Amino acid sequence: MTHSMTEAGRSDKQRASDFALASVLSSYPDEAFEEVLADVKDGLATHPGARGVVEFLDGSHKLDDLRSTYVDLFDRGGDRASLYETEYGRMAGMGKGNDLADIAGFYQAFGLTVDAENVHEVVDHVSAELEFYAMLLLKQAYLDEHGDSDGSAIVEDARKKFLSDHLGRFVSAIARRESVKNNAVYGAVFEWASGIVTEECSRLGVTPPPLDFFSDEEAKGEMKCGSVHLPIVQ
Repeated sequence: MTHSMTEAGRSDKQRASDFALASVLSSYPDEAFEEVLADVKDGLATHPGARGVVEFLDGSHKLDDLRSTYVDLFDRGGDRASLYETEYGRMAGMGKGNDLADIAGFYQAFGLTVDAENVHEVVDHVSAELEFYAMLLLKQAYLDEHGDSDGSAIVEDARKKFLSDHLGRFVSAIARRESVKNNAVYGAVFEWASGIVTEECSRLGVTPPPLDFFSDEEAKGEMKCGSVHLPIVQ
């Protein structure tokens, strides 16, 4: 059995399509978002992740309303449900440079060019990470089809590491945010996205360490009231 066919019968290419759609649904709903959605809309009416978006836009709402929802939920205020990985974790921000460099390293290792001027705005966004994983699945499928077992092993190892260090921890952290769960549109998007990421982790035997979001006040409290005390050097 090659990597392209799984126990559940879904190929790498089919799962890559899921991740590509998750990337689109989690991105800002601009004109490109509208074009993609229009191209595949007929098949999304009952889709577990896209259903909320389709119903929202099929009703009395317009794309501008969806944009406002997106901005209010993910970009506005200190309690926003951030879509940037480096804003999660107890020590969020302290290792941001290293984390961004690590993510960018994954992209560059597989031939993806990162715009140096926008590296701090793009690489750790959930839509970028989902799109990258879709590309890894497509590359895996291609290598398997052409009998390149060494190349396939390299890609599978990268998938495991990227899930463990980044995507596998991050998407579920977004899905657990109360504001996201309570949103009819994006609650469905991230519940589904978290599900397909969790399934990938299971397929590859990966158990990512937990990751949560801490507000600025919570993070400061952790630093002041933590249980770890450094000894006084005499």
